[in-house]
Amino acid sequence: MKILVKLGIFLAVLLNSLLGLAESKADRVYNMFNGKEGVTSLSFSKSAIKPFEIFFDEESKKVIYKMEKIQFLTYDQNKGELSSNDAFNRILKELSGNGYFLIDPDKIDCEDCKTNWKNENIRLIGNGNESNMNEFHLLVIDNDSCLLFSFFGEITIEDINNCTRFSKSAKVNITM
Repeated sequence: MKILVKLGIFLAVLLNSLLGLAESKADRVYNMFNGKEGVTSLSFSKSAIKPFEIFFDEESKKVIYKMEKIQFLTYDQNKGELSSNDAFNRILKELSGNGYFLIDPDKIDCEDCKTNWKNENIRLIGNGNESNMNEFHLLVIDNDSCLLFSFFGEITIEDINNCTRFSKSAKVNITM
């Protein structure tokens, strides 16, 4: 009986991997916080993002069309059991290794952002490599909250730069 259970588990893991159903580290982060006190999370599919294209310039639209999904998570330490630093560190630990890497803020073309993005409270995290990421995450501690913005699709550093240039021309403040 134990052999059948082990064989079943092995086959389930193998099938999930082959079919692309394996849970990513980002999925684990969102699942880890799902339903916890102090947590709010949202997820937008590609079809839900499309109506907002009227607010973007042509370069930003190209980036938005590459997105398959956008997720957002906020953790309020005043309503939960963890401190915002603990939540930040748990997320950062989960989103490391196995293809995840920290992105140097100097590679992002946003002069107003670089100083703030270099401080201890903000991390830019990619999965894949700089010329072809399938995930991009922005992890922030802001006062009593920890925020995670996640973008899924075929994303490059240049795509991120195009969006920051748009936000500057549109007078959108992204300096945290």
